[in-house]
Amino acid sequence: MVAETFELPADMADAIIAHACASYPAEVCGIISGRAGVGVELYLGRNVSPTPTVAYELDIEMLARQVRFGDDGLTLAAIYHSHPAGPEVPSESDVSRAFYPDSVYLICSLAEPARPILRGFRIVDGRVHETRLVQR
Repeated sequence: MVAETFELPADMADAIIAHACASYPAEVCGIISGRAGVGVELYLGRNVSPTPTVAYELDIEMLARQVRFGDDGLTLAAIYHSHPAGPEVPSESDVSRAFYPDSVYLICSLAEPARPILRGFRIVDGRVHETRLVQR
């Protein structure tokens, strides 16, 4: 079970926001390895969705990368994506496609491009609970 807080290094938060801004108006996605509720390494993914302005789908290479996390004593700590037009909460599609209950789902909203918002959630059995992000 994931912690109620997730420690997200400030440089990772900045990189997620930069990734989202650089690909606007398409959604971006990626993953974060970690341990015990702390992000360790960020991996920028490639959105291979046929409708990238309204949905995301991680490329297969990125999904396969998580297999190697266990070799390093890490887990798939978080999955991130952007909502170019907001809001910064999981959509119905996000909830229905949340297959990793032990991971935090990070959403970066660019509804106000000058003030991006990054929030985290746990999605388990269709229920959404906000996870407090702690930046260090």
